[in-house]
Amino acid sequence: MTIFGKNLTSVWIILLGLVVDALICHSVVAYDWSEQIENSKPMVVNIETSSEIVFGVESKGVSFATGFIIDAERGLIATNQHVTGSGPSYIKINFHDGSFTEAWLLYYDPTHDFGFYQMDPQTVLFELQAVSFGSWRDLSMGDELLLIGNNEKEEYSIKYGTVANLNVNKGDRHSSYLHTTFDRTGGSSGSPVWNTKGDVVAIHARGSDTSSFELPIDYLKDALAKIQQNQPIQRGEIGVDLELISIGEAIRHFRLPESCREEIGMPQTGTPRVIQIESIVPQTTGIDRLRASDVIYRINDKLIRDDLYTFDATLNQHVSQEIRLDIYRNGEMVQIKVPVEDLEQKKIRKFVRFGGAIFHQITPKLRHLLYFDIDGVYMPHAEAGSSFSRAGRRERSGNSKIVILEINGQRTQNLADFIAACQTIQDGEHTYVVVRDFNQFDASPTPKSLTINLKFGPLEVFEWNPDQLDWVSVN
Repeated sequence: MTIFGKNLTSVWIILLGLVVDALICHSVVAYDWSEQIENSKPMVVNIETSSEIVFGVESKGVSFATGFIIDAERGLIATNQHVTGSGPSYIKINFHDGSFTEAWLLYYDPTHDFGFYQMDPQTVLFELQAVSFGSWRDLSMGDELLLIGNNEKEEYSIKYGTVANLNVNKGDRHSSYLHTTFDRTGGSSGSPVWNTKGDVVAIHARGSDTSSFELPIDYLKDALAKIQQNQPIQRGEIGVDLELISIGEAIRHFRLPESCREEIGMPQTGTPRVIQIESIVPQTTGIDRLRASDVIYRINDKLIRDDLYTFDATLNQHVSQEIRLDIYRNGEMVQIKVPVEDLEQKKIRKFVRFGGAIFHQITPKLRHLLYFDIDGVYMPHAEAGSSFSRAGRRERSGNSKIVILEINGQRTQNLADFIAACQTIQDGEHTYVVVRDFNQFDASPTPKSLTINLKFGPLEVFEWNPDQLDWVSVN
């Protein structure tokens, strides 16, 4: 009888779970999306990329993702930055009618997870139609959302979800994200997220089987407007990596004055929070002025609370100027002026292929990920068995994390130094380099002896040509 009772209890638990699941599913799909799904599919594309040369910590190979049309006349497609990457790649765009075309990388954001491809509209067999934009500012907790994407490489998979949180810090450095309930997996990156009004309010960027995080479409709209107006995009940079902490934690652990609680007030959703500096990127303008644990209270006299989007937009508006930050540091208010650099100017615009390896300048993103303040040239990849494959460890993906400090006694503080040093090397010459290998626990400077094979790995220099949207040889 005891065993039977246990079994009966188990049955009731299972039945109760099914009822709860049914109620949840019913609430998720309360809105009838049928017409909107049919109208939206032509605006969504499936993306295949093939990357042989990669920069930074990007991965080689073939990948599948999603994108959506944002400017039909110009043939512009939006997707994630972790989809576009920053290096050379072949891009194939597949459409809902089974046709496809090629595309080229037009823009990638150095901080936020979005980028734009451009294709020739004349190569498309149907009339392109762009999505309409909404704003994440108009969303509320519990709002229903629709995602259409290349989920698990299954084209035009439909996912339903709701808004779980309107502002979470899930991006790199200081990106605000929406937290939603989509259950998504690989291939959904770059999927558009619609509200019930038929407007795209976000782009899917990351998540798990149970939670999903979407970058607000406002970030993309700002950059797209610059492109459409033939204006340069600027990305303000002071080198801070931010996090959001509750006001209670800020008061108790970091000595934010209790009086700040009333001024910050209660947000529409969630708990009151403030922006805190988690770390500072080496060789940026904030490194000698700001400190980890600083609470950013105001920016240019504006109370910032937990508004990461406004913080970012303010930096963009003050490139080549100074911003004024009111900082609470160990309970004391400090006003600090910080020069704002343009992160767009620090993108990789030139790379070298030499001795079976790729080399480029060190970017602020690499300094942030690996936290190093040295000068040198970065080697992200070396072919197995090539001249530079012995310069350090390779990950299972084949990637390296090596900074070249010297070649045959010549300092290589930048790519120009590196090219000059390589030009003095003869085929088969025994060479030594001094490296720091960030795949090693101890990344101290280490000499490595190499034999350079120029027959199959000659010095090649490539530069980005914005008119051709391609990398061209400048040898």
